[in-house]
Amino acid sequence: MKKLLLVFTLFFSVSMFAQNTFWYDVLLEVKAENAENVASLVDNYYSSIEIPQNVSVEFSSIPFKGTHENATHILSIVANSAESLAKFRGSLTGPVWDLYISKMQKNVENVRTSAGNGLVSFNSDVQFPIGQAWVFKVNNIRNFIEAFGKLMKTFKFEGSVGAGQIVHGTDNGENAYIYGTYANLSKALSFGPKNDRESKAFELFNQEISNETFSKTFTRVLIKRF
Repeated sequence: MKKLLLVFTLFFSVSMFAQNTFWYDVLLEVKAENAENVASLVDNYYSSIEIPQNVSVEFSSIPFKGTHENATHILSIVANSAESLAKFRGSLTGPVWDLYISKMQKNVENVRTSAGNGLVSFNSDVQFPIGQAWVFKVNNIRNFIEAFGKLMKTFKFEGSVGAGQIVHGTDNGENAYIYGTYANLSKALSFGPKNDRESKAFELFNQEISNETFSKTFTRVLIKRF
C-alpha cells in the first residue's frame, strides 16, 4: 500500500528465506453510503472471471486502523509465484474490466496499491476471516525474519501467521510486516502471550528487533474470498 502498507500472505514454513508467496494489494477509500455498491461491484466482477488455482483473491473491510489511514477496504491478490501474479494481473483487461473500473471510479474516493512477498509462514492452511498486519521500518530484513522464526518456535498462534517484505508502493521506509489471522473478534482482542514461556519469547523477540522501528498496525475483516 502506499500510505498504509500492509499485506497478507503466508505459507507453511519451508526455507526461511524462500520467497514462497507474492501479493498485490489494492486499498480503497469508500464513503459509507457507497460501501454496498463497491462490495457488489467487486463480487460481480471477480465471481464472473476465471481465477487460477494458484491465485487467490480476497475482499475485506478495514475497521481498525490509525488516524493517518483513510482506506476502508482492501482487495488482496496472492499467488505462489511472481509469474503467476503478474500473469493474472495482466489478464484484468477488456470491455468487462473497463466497465467494472468505470463503475468503481464513481463509488471510490481514492485508490492505492502495493506489492511484496512473504518470506516465512506457519499454519498457512488455516483460513480465518480476521487478519491483522503489523508494519515495520527494518534495517536488516534477514535478522528480522530470523527473530520472528525463533519467536514462532515458542509462541503458539492459532491462525495463519507469517512475515515478509513490502517491495512496491511503500511510504516512509516501511518495508516489512508480520501478518496473523484470527477465528473471530474475541480471539483478536485477546491476542498475546498465554504463559511465562511465551512471554519470555516475546521479550527476546523485542530485544532482537530493538533497532527496528514499529510503524503501524491495522486489521481487516473478510467480506468474500473468490
